Amino acid sequence: MYLHSQSRKKDGKTYTYYSLAESYREGKKSKKKVLCYLGTLTPLQAQQIRNALKITQTPDTFVTTFDDMLFEDHWHYLNIAFLNHLWDEEWDLSKLFPLPQETSKTRKKDISTGDLAKILTFYRCLDPGSYLSAVDWFNTTTCNLILGIDGTHFNESRIYRELTVIEQQKEKIEQYLYETLKSSDEESMRIIFYDLSDSYFEGKGCKLAGPGRTKAHGFKNKRIVISLLINSKGYPFSWDILEDYTADVKTLTGNADRWKQKFNLPKVIMVFDRGMVSADNLKHLEDSKNYLYITALDIDQLSGVEGFEPERFKNFTEKTTENEMISKGLNKYDDTTYYEDLGVDRSGRRHILVFNPDLLKDQRKAREKLIEKAIEELEEERGSLMEAKKSRNDRSTEKRIDEILKKFKVNGYLDYSLESVVITTKEGSEVRTFNLKYGRKKEAIKKAMLTDGMWMLITNIMETTEHEELRLSPKKLIGAYRDKNRVEEGFREVKSFLKFQPTFVYTDDHVRAHYTICILGYLLDVTVTNKLREAPVGDVGSVSKVYSTLERCEVAKLGVRGTKCEGKKLMPVTDVQKSIMGMFNCRYLGESEYLKSIGIK
Repeated sequence: MYLHSQSRKKDGKTYTYYSLAESYREGKKSKKKVLCYLGTLTPLQAQQIRNALKITQTPDTFVTTFDDMLFEDHWHYLNIAFLNHLWDEEWDLSKLFPLPQETSKTRKKDISTGDLAKILTFYRCLDPGSYLSAVDWFNTTTCNLILGIDGTHFNESRIYRELTVIEQQKEKIEQYLYETLKSSDEESMRIIFYDLSDSYFEGKGCKLAGPGRTKAHGFKNKRIVISLLINSKGYPFSWDILEDYTADVKTLTGNADRWKQKFNLPKVIMVFDRGMVSADNLKHLEDSKNYLYITALDIDQLSGVEGFEPERFKNFTEKTTENEMISKGLNKYDDTTYYEDLGVDRSGRRHILVFNPDLLKDQRKAREKLIEKAIEELEEERGSLMEAKKSRNDRSTEKRIDEILKKFKVNGYLDYSLESVVITTKEGSEVRTFNLKYGRKKEAIKKAMLTDGMWMLITNIMETTEHEELRLSPKKLIGAYRDKNRVEEGFREVKSFLKFQPTFVYTDDHVRAHYTICILGYLLDVTVTNKLREAPVGDVGSVSKVYSTLERCEVAKLGVRGTKCEGKKLMPVTDVQKSIMGMFNCRYLGESEYLKSIGIK
């Protein structure tokens, strides 16, 4: 039975008449039989009759009121489903982890190692926090529906047991990522980026951590040093936590030998930060015949470079024109950068001088600011000396002043002397103290200004390097070194991985496994980031915006007061969410066939 409508025109107006009808077949023909004429109806009346007829035809349809509908619970869906698609369809990572029967032969495992690694990685991407909070987060998601697992078995003890198993797969994961990246985009593996960073623990746990000076937080009793190797597209394929760390320059040679052996590396270009530059490191890479390298020199190393004549640029300021820079032998790289290929020196190394007027401005401004701050504290020290109530010792006074100069890194720009004086206090006693005199080292400052705005690339890539695709022009060398900020972006993504309490994660395996989880999260993040660079979606320009946009599409549990009727239903998918899914070929995540397969309407 259905509501049949028929329109007729009368006196220039159109009237719609309704009737109740039913369909029947007569032979091979389909016919209708009018059961009752209803006449004209308002749109609301017509819809109410349709709803009433629907109840008689669909067993799970019934009449209720808006007030009787219950919104009982809700869970994050689309962001979880999206990451699950990346994990399985883009990277096929689940196969890297052992099956339940391979890790537990005495009892049935309700959650596989792969599923647990997947959940922790999603947690890392969407809401990074401690493993103590992971279980609470899990219960706000549809991970159990999407992965087909019983969520009651996801608990803290299971997490810590599986971390050890996850760590045992690290080398397998690294090898898989390297081979996958090489086979899918061999060119992206010709240039690889290596860097180190550090963080620290609060507390007494973690044997991997030891005392040392961090780059951002000074000396810490529990510093931990992490390494990362990525390809030119930013995808990670090797990482580690370094034990017995001493200095950046001492880590490169050993790691380079291990990478060559582990991945059977062909000849590749390695880009690394100037903090790892030493004569021994460069020679080791050159002798290995397996690596070409691009790195930079510290500012105090520039004077030793053959062909570098800073006096040529003594009149350079931030207002120096393009023509003036070109007249001094520099070539234009872009609107803010100029360069000069100084050629190959007697050691067989090539140097590229790079100049940036904006950098010159920043360096001069920073130097002057540090000098002024140091002078302010020197003035305070002088005032304190001249108002001393007890006699001052020359050595301790010099130490305090040296610490001020060291604090602001202006030892080379300010000089001082102590003139012994005797003053009389208000109480009438004589006190031996010092009159502090200081001044700027004008020649030293003038010399430092010669190299403001400049930095120097050093490489063993020549115009005659074997394999033409590895011969990079000065512009490409500069571009490759600038691209090392991708590995720095990677560290920014994983740098906060020590946010958990060391009381609960401190064994070697657990800490290393956690870093692996962070890297897998970063892998998914980079996958999204690179796709956005190719084709942005409206104002969704970052991976975090992608996740927050998808997060708003949730699954709700609906019920009806006074009945046992309940079910899970997905919120409508917005156009922006559809665009994101379309970009990654996963529109099926919002379609009824897939939703029904995981228990959602």
